[in-house]
Amino acid sequence: MDVSYYIGIAGLIVGILGIAYAVYENRTRKKLSNYIRAQNWHLYSKANNATGSVQLALNKYKELSPDYMNLEALEWLSKADAFGQDVFKDVIRQIQVSEPVFNSKTIKRWVAEGRVAEKHAPLFEILVPANQLLERDSVERRPSAGASD
Repeated sequence: MDVSYYIGIAGLIVGILGIAYAVYENRTRKKLSNYIRAQNWHLYSKANNATGSVQLALNKYKELSPDYMNLEALEWLSKADAFGQDVFKDVIRQIQVSEPVFNSKTIKRWVAEGRVAEKHAPLFEILVPANQLLERDSVERRPSAGASD
């Protein structure tokens, strides 16, 4: 047996090890991707609850103190509401990035399944790339000049 035979065997072993490593990495990546998606949906739920609680507190404060309103307290509640809504929109953006399919059809399915509240659907729809929007009426949708997908 000559050297080329041993080089061929070594190459075969390296190739098999490479394929095994690729399979392992692919499974690990898939697990991580699923974990990230699950975390994003969990954060969506938590952000929705936090934002709703702040909005309820703000409305309750206005209702209980119509004669005297502490402007500083009102300002802090309003800021908390704005920050909460900003976080809520960021979580929706993370869902858009982590979901394998993100289009109007998927969003409608999520609403039908109860995963997304009907009132939140427009926040998701904003993030659907223009070339993936489903036609809701006969008007053709086109991205504005200079906009990129």
